[in-house]
Amino acid sequence: MVGSISDGPGPESDTESGRLKQWLLLDGNRFVVAAILAAAFGIAYLVLSVSGVAPIADAQPLFYAFSGLISGNFTLITVVVSINQLLLSQELQSPGELESEIEETVDYREEVEAVSNRTAPAEPSGFLRLVVESARRDAQRLGGTTAGSLSPDARDEIDEIVTELTDEFDRIDGLVEESDSGIFNTLSTTLETNFAHEVQRLKECRREYGEDIPGDADAAIDDLLDRLREMDIARQYFKSVYLQIELSRLSRYLFYAGVPEVGTAIAALFVMTMALGPPFGRPVRAVVFPVAVAVGLCPLTLLFSFILRTATVTERTAAIMPFTTPEQEI
Repeated sequence: MVGSISDGPGPESDTESGRLKQWLLLDGNRFVVAAILAAAFGIAYLVLSVSGVAPIADAQPLFYAFSGLISGNFTLITVVVSINQLLLSQELQSPGELESEIEETVDYREEVEAVSNRTAPAEPSGFLRLVVESARRDAQRLGGTTAGSLSPDARDEIDEIVTELTDEFDRIDGLVEESDSGIFNTLSTTLETNFAHEVQRLKECRREYGEDIPGDADAAIDDLLDRLREMDIARQYFKSVYLQIELSRLSRYLFYAGVPEVGTAIAALFVMTMALGPPFGRPVRAVVFPVAVAVGLCPLTLLFSFILRTATVTERTAAIMPFTTPEQEI
């Protein structure tokens, strides 16, 4: 079934909880999501310490907490190394494999260019708009070839499919035009778009009314199915490119956040090893240590925010046409 993204008419996206969920999972800046989560932890710890519910009278438990944060962030560094090894293993290909991959990509672009009779743009947003434009044109051509040549039931069924597809193509094209040209912004316009049911309905219509469908309409159905396949190929390819870029950025950002955090935690440990305890009173201690713990959690919240989006993207694009999954039926 054709779905809708946050800007569209989807019922879940029209609610406050739906918009919040969409922002948290996909639309929100990942650094903002991570900062909000870290600040929430910091405020919670601060409230507990200042209110006296968890007074920091004994520094020994904090010693274990900061030690755990240090060891945990070293584990994150291991995760970063593993991510880079994964990305590197995908990039290390033989000349023959590279040549085959390039040839297949070029063949796909040439197929799209032959249908549209235009040179395909190099950037993802322009390429997607070209594919959508070709699909819209073939959908409208199918609607035109069935006018007056089919039984009312068959014509109504095809007209309904064509209308739904055309509306979805217009929605995607509008979102791409309004958004930035980045790979994620382009990919996000198709995350809740699934044409599996439309493909099934077209094939069922052809099977049921096959004898009544004229040759030009039958050819238009084939062309429209090809355009839908091309759109799904583009989406899956953009997803693979996005995931490589996102995971590469994540590994770098974790290093950026992990080094200051380890430095902060080690500094806190040095302060707590003083013979007479920390060189500041309990009121200052009740503020400084919760803030330091919140800073120590920043790498973890950053990892959470990025993996949350990459996992959501993967879940919503798991099946390729003509299959679908409940998770893609948003």
